[in-house]
Amino acid sequence: MQNLFEDLQDECPWYYFDGSYKLLLGSCLFVFGVFGVLLNGWLFATFIHSHLLIFRSHILVLNLCTASLGRNLVGFPFAGSSAIAKRWLFGPACCQLFAFLNQFFGVFQMTALFVAVLERYLLARFYRRERSLYLRLYWTLVSLCWVNSVIFATPPLFGYGKYSCDSTGTVCTFLWPSTASGAKHIGFSIPYILICGVIPVVAIFYYMGKAVRLERIFYKGEQQREQTRLTQSIHALCVSTLALWIPAGILVGWQWLPLLIYGYRPHVPPALALIAPIASEAATSIPVLCYIASDERLRAALLGRMRRHYALLQPERAKRYNRS
Repeated sequence: MQNLFEDLQDECPWYYFDGSYKLLLGSCLFVFGVFGVLLNGWLFATFIHSHLLIFRSHILVLNLCTASLGRNLVGFPFAGSSAIAKRWLFGPACCQLFAFLNQFFGVFQMTALFVAVLERYLLARFYRRERSLYLRLYWTLVSLCWVNSVIFATPPLFGYGKYSCDSTGTVCTFLWPSTASGAKHIGFSIPYILICGVIPVVAIFYYMGKAVRLERIFYKGEQQREQTRLTQSIHALCVSTLALWIPAGILVGWQWLPLLIYGYRPHVPPALALIAPIASEAATSIPVLCYIASDERLRAALLGRMRRHYALLQPERAKRYNRS
């Protein structure tokens, strides 16, 4: 396993990053991290207690909540404190572990978004045939998230790719290959970009469009309208989350493309190095906010379950949920 600061000239060209930016970065990571933990912990606790969350689709909602909560708990306590201290505080071995877990939950989030959108499309597609999705399909989709995350987080620990310092020089992250990198490094990076980035994003928007079209045709009853609201909330959180991941995508391109084309690694603009991790941390809060805004059943469970209080709903709807 590589040390955080080995090969400083090649691997950590931004080590002398302005300290004021690191202080601001660490403070923002703590703010958004704590907020994300509270929101996702609230949703997780609601799933354990609430009798309103009865759809099989809610398994995938909980799956995404698990990914977001894991990203929060791994991220801000270590990255935030190290950014404030202006250096990595926990040693090289822990840095490799941090990078592994950060990569794991990052891939997990992307895969969880994809399987949630795919399930919305499959449910609408088989509705016209009066067929429901089997429970084992949901657990298969959840297993896919875990397996895919392990597959693309483990290889850098064994030389297929590399975990080293990020653009601020304070935490460990996946290092995009240089022109001097071996075939194992580059050979891992390309499938990683395609399978964990390009293909899921294209598939998400493709199945979103297909699901919306099918639901407009077939969903007419009250229960189907509930499914439509859940679909709308999942689509909204996908678009919002991907939008917040755009700075991280730009950061990757800024580091890698000039390296491949021109043979050198350019300095990252301070604003981009600051915005990318903050936006990624903020993205973990988006799912719960979208559920509260768009899905009435989830909103009722979140805002009223702990004391079986549904005053935030219309009276007739509150009675119906109490009978659920």
